[in-house]
Amino acid sequence: MIVDKITNLTKYPVIRPFADTILAFIEKERRENLKDGRYNLDGDNLFALVQSYETKDLSQGLIESHEIYTDLQYIVKGEEYIYWNPLDELKLVEDRRPDGDIAFYDGTNVKNKNLLTQGMFGYYFPTDGHMPCISVEESIPMKKIVFKIKYENL
Repeated sequence: MIVDKITNLTKYPVIRPFADTILAFIEKERRENLKDGRYNLDGDNLFALVQSYETKDLSQGLIESHEIYTDLQYIVKGEEYIYWNPLDELKLVEDRRPDGDIAFYDGTNVKNKNLLTQGMFGYYFPTDGHMPCISVEESIPMKKIVFKIKYENL
């Protein structure tokens, strides 16, 4: 798991091969205010999900993980907590693999959280259970880009 400002993206060797494409897409979003949806950036190696939503209470969150893709979650507007725990400390409650690249876990004992604000990103590996979209104080409108990076290419 990595949390940092987007201006430091190229400092992480694991992300560096995709950094130019990610930064160019963020700039495109800034200029064009892109609509929500999926944007293919490098075939199935890298794509972006532009999302607008309201943050939610911790009690409404679900811890998730992915095997095929890592998540780079970039905050365009707003702030949220992303709770996380190592997968080996979580209990699986719903497995949607292999048909979908997602599994859900019991979040009762989630211990760790990252505060992400505008201009920051969180990078979550397949070993990181993560619960995004959680309100800091109250529900607020958000805009985020989730970059899905195929894990086998890292």
